[in-house]
Amino acid sequence: MESESNQSAASFQCWSCKGEVGRADRYCRHCGMNLIYGASGAASKAQQQFASPSEQIHARLVSIEKLMIKAIVGVGALLLLVGWIALQMHHFGRD
Repeated sequence: MESESNQSAASFQCWSCKGEVGRADRYCRHCGMNLIYGASGAASKAQQQFASPSEQIHARLVSIEKLMIKAIVGVGALLLLVGWIALQMHHFGRD
């Protein structure tokens, strides 16, 4: 009886197939899904829980938004530089 409670405390369920996985596992042994921890990095592994699919989607969308902002700022800076060069060429160009 005691070993059953220790075994259930030492394992989690995969959010995809509901198969048992260990705390240290990064991938499900049954279906191969990536297991992402939902708790912060400061918490111990014993207190970490696996993230749900909606949390994974939210994290991916946040990273995509950050990449889009960086791309927009980069393109804007490039256009500003090209515009400044064109203005200088027009102003100081040959007659």
